[in-house]
Amino acid sequence: MSKTILLQKATRIEGNADINIEVENGRVSVARFMVQDFRGFEKFLEGKQVESVPIMVSRVCGLCCYAHQVAGFRAIEAAIGAGVPRSVDLLRQVGVLGEWIASHALSYFFLTLPDELGATHGVFDLVNQYPDLAKEAFFLRKSGTRLLEIVGKRAVHPMALGVGRFHVRHTADDLEEIRGLALAVKERTAKLIKNIERRDLSGNKIPFPADQETNFFIYDGRPGQEHFRSFNRSGQKVEEFDRDSFEDHISELRVDWSLAKFPYLRSLGFPQGIMLVGPLSRLFQAGGILEDPDLAGYSVTDKLRQPTALFLDNVDVCRLLEIFWAAKQILVLLEQMDLTEMDKADVDLQASGKGIGVVEAPRGVLVHSYVVNRGVIDRARLYVATQFNNAYINMVLRDLADGHVEGESISAVGQELLAHCVRTFDPCLTCATH
Repeated sequence: MSKTILLQKATRIEGNADINIEVENGRVSVARFMVQDFRGFEKFLEGKQVESVPIMVSRVCGLCCYAHQVAGFRAIEAAIGAGVPRSVDLLRQVGVLGEWIASHALSYFFLTLPDELGATHGVFDLVNQYPDLAKEAFFLRKSGTRLLEIVGKRAVHPMALGVGRFHVRHTADDLEEIRGLALAVKERTAKLIKNIERRDLSGNKIPFPADQETNFFIYDGRPGQEHFRSFNRSGQKVEEFDRDSFEDHISELRVDWSLAKFPYLRSLGFPQGIMLVGPLSRLFQAGGILEDPDLAGYSVTDKLRQPTALFLDNVDVCRLLEIFWAAKQILVLLEQMDLTEMDKADVDLQASGKGIGVVEAPRGVLVHSYVVNRGVIDRARLYVATQFNNAYINMVLRDLADGHVEGESISAVGQELLAHCVRTFDPCLTCATH
């Protein structure tokens, strides 16, 4: 006997999705995280002048707009061979890290933390029951948004960035305000981290699929280290390749029940080659939060080094640590910046070529791939963090639902756990369907 259970509209996520669960003889056979919004960005970018494309792709999403824009500029600049002044790239990175702070603060405090605290009405209960914590949450969110506003001259869909340059002149006062915000975020996040020192990170409320290997996938963007790398749960490197060969190593599976695609490592095939991206995967990143000397003194960092901590439950702890790490990295970038370099771009907007632009966005690896013909986009492909995580979302939902079948439905506890699981992944569904 088979039964289809439809749980409509997962809540406290970016976008709309249903969860379709199929039960056969009392066991869950499949769970589908169904994303149905059609966007069409890859198609309508065709034929557009390259200088207008990053402005357009920032409209893929309001939360991830800056990361999309930077990935778009990097892809265009690689395609047309544009020289980008180092300080331009450094300031762009400051904006990306500002988006980390804003996005992580939103996800951690407003979307998933209410579940942990038993705040059934989300952020409203957080404000009423934990006013001091809510104050810190709003400060961090506002600070990240302000950083984006300074760099991009708009907090959402920035207009200040250009091909190989910025369209506006940033001042020493701008950099000083950025420095002050980063210092405040770093200091206040350090206090929040102390409050989670006793947290047990060995739980497994949301374990990885028992029948599926996990490929933690990251991009190392450090100068001279620009490679994609995947790791298994033991920390062993499974695969490594450079930016320009990305599409030689990655394929995508399409299904008829969702507009979100399923990328996978071509060498391993599907489903063995599906990938997990984002804060938990970045634990394997050289120079990341586990190697930060200022975080080394926290016991929570030591716990995350243990294989028993590699559960999806702990991704929120990683987000909080990454807020601290991002603020610290902003301070490092500011020390390397020279505002007099910002106007020295060498750009031919009528050139041709293929380019790959990559950003470690808040939710994980983001890739833009463009083919440019005489300054016009011939082909565009977007590979987004939520797409990379898509297969795991479906598999984890299947396993969780299977433990909470009650007759022909999912128990109330099971439904709450499924909703929390989706929020833990922090999916951006408008990005996933672009």
